[in-house]
Amino acid sequence: MRIDTHVHPLLVKELTDSRPGLLQDARELFDLRTAPQPLSTLLDEMDACKIDCSVLLAIDCQKLHGSKMPSNDEVANIVNQNKGRFVGFASVDPDSKQGALIEMKRAKDQLGLRGLKLNPALQEFDPSGPAALEVYKEAERFEMPIIIHTGMTFSNRFSIQRNQPLIFDDIARKHPKLKICLAHMGWPWLWDAVTVAIRNPNVYLDTAGTYAGTPVENIRQIISIVPPRVIENTLGDRLMFGSDYPRIEMNKMFDAISTLPVRDDVLQAILGENAQTFLGEA
Repeated sequence: MRIDTHVHPLLVKELTDSRPGLLQDARELFDLRTAPQPLSTLLDEMDACKIDCSVLLAIDCQKLHGSKMPSNDEVANIVNQNKGRFVGFASVDPDSKQGALIEMKRAKDQLGLRGLKLNPALQEFDPSGPAALEVYKEAERFEMPIIIHTGMTFSNRFSIQRNQPLIFDDIARKHPKLKICLAHMGWPWLWDAVTVAIRNPNVYLDTAGTYAGTPVENIRQIISIVPPRVIENTLGDRLMFGSDYPRIEMNKMFDAISTLPVRDDVLQAILGENAQTFLGEA
C-alpha cells in the first residue's frame, strides 16, 4: 500500500469556493500562490502515482490569524465523501487548553479524524510548555499520532526557534506510546531530527519538502547529509513519503523519492508500509 503522509487540502477548489477567505489565508500565511484545483485533480495525481491513500492535514490558526486552513470539519467532510482514499488529521490550538482537549475528543469520536497536526511556528505556541504537554498526553491516551512541523518555514514572519527537532526528544521519551512525525525531516537540522528518531522508536520523519528547491534537489540534499546506508540502517522503518502537496506536485515528489538509492524493501517501506504502522494499520 502506498501512502502520502503530508497533504494540505487548503487549495481544494470546492473549499475555496465555499469559503473564499481560505484562498487569501493560503497566500498570506502559507505563501502559496498557485490556483485552487478541484479535489479530482488531487485524486488524479494519487492515481498517477498509484497512491492508495493520502493524509489530509487541518491547521488551526484561529487564535492568531482568524483562520482554520482548513478546519477539522472540512477535512472530515472530504474524508467521508471519498471513502478509503484519505485519512484525516485534526488540528487544535494547545494554548486554548481545555478547549483543545475537548476538540481533540470531538475530532476523534464524532468526526472520525485519526491524528493531530501541529505547527509551533504558525500557531505560535510553546511545544514544550504545559499546555502542549497536556495535548501530547491526551493524544497518547487517544492513540492519535501527531505530525508536527519542524525546521524552516517560507515566511520570516514566524519564528522557527520552536520548530527545532531536538525539542521533541524529551517529549518522545516522556510519551513512549505517542507516535510523533517530525515533518520535513527538521530541515535544515536534518541530523538533529535523525538523532531524535534514532533514540526514540516512536519518532518518525517524513520527506515533505525540505525547501532545497525541486523534488530532485530535495532528495539530493537529504542523501548529501544523511547517507543512504544510514537511512537503511536507522530510518528504514520510520521514514515516510510525504509530498507537501499542493506546494509540491505529488507526482514530482514521488518520482524523486523513487530514485532514493536504498534497498527496494526499504523504499517500499518508505512509500507506504511505515505510514501504515504510524497510522496504526499494521
